[in-house]
Amino acid sequence: MKKLAIISPSILPIPAVRGGAIEQLVTYIVEGNEENHQYDIDLYTMDDPALDEFNYKYTNLVRIRVQNKRHPVRLACAVAVRLSRIFKETTRYNYISYEMYRNFKKDYYDEVLVENNMDTFSLMLKKRTKEKFFFHLHNDFDPDQFSDEAKTKAKTQTVIQNTDKILVVSKFLKDKLIRYGAKESSISVVYNSIDRSKLVKIDSNQKRILRNKFGISQNDVVFTYVGRLVEYKGIDKLLEATKNLKSAKNIKCLIVGDNFFNTKKDDEYIQKIKNIAVEIKNQVIFTGYVNNSDINRIYSISDYVVVPSQWEEVFGVVALEAITMGVPVIASRSGGLTEVLNPKCATLINRDSEFLANLTSAIKKDYLNTKQEYSDLSKEASRQSKKFPQTKSEYYRQVLKAFT
Repeated sequence: MKKLAIISPSILPIPAVRGGAIEQLVTYIVEGNEENHQYDIDLYTMDDPALDEFNYKYTNLVRIRVQNKRHPVRLACAVAVRLSRIFKETTRYNYISYEMYRNFKKDYYDEVLVENNMDTFSLMLKKRTKEKFFFHLHNDFDPDQFSDEAKTKAKTQTVIQNTDKILVVSKFLKDKLIRYGAKESSISVVYNSIDRSKLVKIDSNQKRILRNKFGISQNDVVFTYVGRLVEYKGIDKLLEATKNLKSAKNIKCLIVGDNFFNTKKDDEYIQKIKNIAVEIKNQVIFTGYVNNSDINRIYSISDYVVVPSQWEEVFGVVALEAITMGVPVIASRSGGLTEVLNPKCATLINRDSEFLANLTSAIKKDYLNTKQEYSDLSKEASRQSKKFPQTKSEYYRQVLKAFT
């Protein structure tokens, strides 16, 4: 039996007991392997007490404990990180990545899958002998507003030159890697998966109770945002569009999510969206964080889902979840979103100077849809969703196929 190491992004634990999109997808791989045993897996993950509940037959959890800040190894890593900044080194290793490497280098594997962390990938290469190395890219590796171009190119070239295959979540990412010099044959598109069995509509009575809980009447038309409350996600655009339509009192805007990293910039942005919301306080509901196991309940009370991203979304899990439940979407014409959606189940809006005006028009148009028009959108949404992996076993098989 082949032995596979999966190196997590080192942000949240896996299985996905604390949420996280990548963490959930890796959980699908592990659980798919339990059903279709192809590998003996060592999964390198952040530790968490909740992991005590898991006892896989074919996967060993290599749990990396977060030591006290005064622990010698952690202190040494902190010094190394600071020096890397001073000397402007391309690669930076954090404490968790280094601890993963310390454990990783003690063992031998046939294949290694590194999930979405280019710095950790470079570190793991130091131990490489005959293993096949795969890198799974989940995000835009060169978003203009964040990246240092020289460092990004260097890290990306390290991945391109040292992988047997790069797995990407969309053709958008594949095309971008090719522009960076990767060979087309070295890249496999593995679309993100959802678990269709968990995306089931609640019944009409439950729907009425939940709407009442949020102060939403049965006649209100609900436009929902699901995700982090950060600037590049464009929540302010959705609220401004709602404000433009405030004369339509039964338009409700449901904002689901929180500020994950709590940076100063994010806090300032949350204040900005709260200031906009004050002007339409009877039309906006902030739910805060909703556990992924309950997200079907949110989609069940939503008439439309809005994805107003102001950067390149590499895929669009929220959009896929929505259409799987037959909820039409309004979204930015952004990256991989154009692969998830089609014009028969979604309105796609160009990210230009007219974005807000066009978003307002799209919401108004959908608000005025007849029951038949809405039914047609909903049916097409469900049909479109079936083009993507819908079970953990299906996703697992696609990942394995990408290895070949």
